[in-house]
Amino acid sequence: MLLTDLELNTVDFVPNFDNSQKEPSLLPARVPSLLLNGSSGIAVGMATNIPPHNLGELVDALSVIIQNPEATLQELLECMPGPDFPTGGKILGNQGILEAYKSGRGRIVVRGKTDIETIDEKSKRTAIIIKEIPYQANKATLVEKIAELVEEKVLEGISDIRDESDRTGMRVVIELKRSADPAIVLNNLYRHTALQSSFSCNMVAILDGQPRLMGLKEILQAFLDFRCSVIERRARFKLSQALERKHIVEGIVVGLDNLDAVIQIIRETTNHAAATEALVKGFGLSEKQAEALLDITLRKLTSLERKKFVDEAKILSEEISKLNDLLSSKKLIFQLIQQEAADLKNKFSTPRRSLIDESVNSEVDDIDIIPNEEMLLILSEKGYVKRMNPNTFNLQHRGTIGKSVGKMRMNDTASDFIVCQTHDHVLYFSDKGIVYSARAYKIPESTRTATGTPLVQLLPLSDGERITSIIPVSEFGEDQYLVMLTVNGYIKKVPLNAFSSIRSSGIISIQLVPGDELKWVRRCGNDDLVALASQKGKVIVNSCDKIRPLGRNTRGAGAMKLKEGDKMAAMDIIPATADKMPESYSSRVRYRCPPWLLFIAENGIGKRVPLNAFRQSRFNVVGLVGYKLPEDCRLAAVFVAGLSLGDDGESDEQVVLVSQSGTVNRIKVKDISIQSRYARGVILMRLEHAGKIQSASLISAAAAEVAED
Repeated sequence: MLLTDLELNTVDFVPNFDNSQKEPSLLPARVPSLLLNGSSGIAVGMATNIPPHNLGELVDALSVIIQNPEATLQELLECMPGPDFPTGGKILGNQGILEAYKSGRGRIVVRGKTDIETIDEKSKRTAIIIKEIPYQANKATLVEKIAELVEEKVLEGISDIRDESDRTGMRVVIELKRSADPAIVLNNLYRHTALQSSFSCNMVAILDGQPRLMGLKEILQAFLDFRCSVIERRARFKLSQALERKHIVEGIVVGLDNLDAVIQIIRETTNHAAATEALVKGFGLSEKQAEALLDITLRKLTSLERKKFVDEAKILSEEISKLNDLLSSKKLIFQLIQQEAADLKNKFSTPRRSLIDESVNSEVDDIDIIPNEEMLLILSEKGYVKRMNPNTFNLQHRGTIGKSVGKMRMNDTASDFIVCQTHDHVLYFSDKGIVYSARAYKIPESTRTATGTPLVQLLPLSDGERITSIIPVSEFGEDQYLVMLTVNGYIKKVPLNAFSSIRSSGIISIQLVPGDELKWVRRCGNDDLVALASQKGKVIVNSCDKIRPLGRNTRGAGAMKLKEGDKMAAMDIIPATADKMPESYSSRVRYRCPPWLLFIAENGIGKRVPLNAFRQSRFNVVGLVGYKLPEDCRLAAVFVAGLSLGDDGESDEQVVLVSQSGTVNRIKVKDISIQSRYARGVILMRLEHAGKIQSASLISAAAAEVAED
């Protein structure tokens, strides 16, 4: 592949370092070894780093450019999609490959190949098996680095690591702890170790004595020019040898045809020089022919040997004709280059080792290394937010004082308390009708005693702007909507996918009239019901389908006719699967089956009222009585409860109450009495030292494991 035809004057020879011998200035390679084996080196003021490629693919790409010198890069990529590293691995994406092949510079990201195996069926423990590592990565160093990061607590979830490699191949086993997520651990390995590394292409080569940065097509074209020169020099060398040999053979044939006369001349001459001169004069031979005739042995004077010389002369004539045709035709030269390369491919080519995965992002983002777990988000009135594990709070009984939600800043109170996943998009709706978006994990996780992070550090809020509603979204479904309700009673419905792409500075979600503010935003479908409640206990339940979908930059329609001094207090969604509104309403019939509307008043009392105790009524009316409250008390929140039931048919949900001082009480919904729309309710939280109920949240029992005090 590299040394063939070296002795046929195919390349120039230059003196070696001490001028004692001569060495080839370069080798007459039959394929571009610069691309086949790759190259890496540093010189004064320059460097090169070329990745290796697959022999079969390289020959195919060479054939494409031979057949079509104007072939595009895309056509070359169909034959040779990218580098092929001897250590295998997985190449992520083709953007870096395209840049390297086009301009000569590019960054190719390579990952090792791994598998996930179950090592214990009972405990469901798993292990990550590393089978291949990136090019130029050292296995021993990689294992040592992983062990070091585990010891430093940078990598979590790993219980053991061992090298089980043998002559059959590489096998590094990383055993995981029972609670570890293999995908998260693997992404952490990609981020912190050489299991994912990048190969920076810098395709600099010496062309005509000058260093040049070249793309794939330029290198292949330069090789073809060089290979054409090699073929031409080889053909000329063979031609000169064939002509010289033919000249000698023709002289021998002449001598054999006049054998008696030749012998007579040789016998009559006194020495070698005289015999040579006599043969030249007698038969018109050249000195070389005469010398060859004199050197012939007696055994070659037979008629059979003469025939061999005649046949050799004929073969030499045919060879000379072919060499002349080759030297006069570029097409024949290219065909020969292609054929010689194809012979190497047929003999030595192997399947590709490095896979190219265009579907995987080469960058390991934060979302890839953060487990998608349920978290609690707590928002304060002053604009502080913190993310906590649900197990931070213990389950308590109805009527207890509760555990503090944590240290609050002076004159600050908690306003919202929701459950979400760490990978969710969190939509932040402000009182000014602007919506912002950020992933849930962007909020720093904190302890119960931490004060939280100011939202102004996470979102570009304007002066005086407050976040009033938070909506976690896992997927932006086409048949999902967001229902928005303002304090002064305007309601509107906007498709959820209208908020799938929100710029960092936020976008308008609703147009507000002066003095109004956006307070509640809920997610719904057309078949769902929406329940609205005012601070004075009036309730409207109607279908979400009755609300006409509008664009973001609109005001909406009237939701409820509010009496003087009354404002909206709450809004919640009743899923279509839980819709049990009666066809005809009767105040004499008592319904106790779920779902219920859970009412919570500011003074800490509350009750459950069956949903089927209400009837659907249109929007923009006064509404039905849902809670008959004292004159000095207002409704704090209304939720739809009973959507998640236990084996006993009762709700397994929990309600979290937050007082103005920041005290939190979490109780079971089933401990709250089911009463009529006119009943007073029961005490949910004693507020002698805690003021009023500031906010309330309803969470499923699955949101957190029940912890004991």
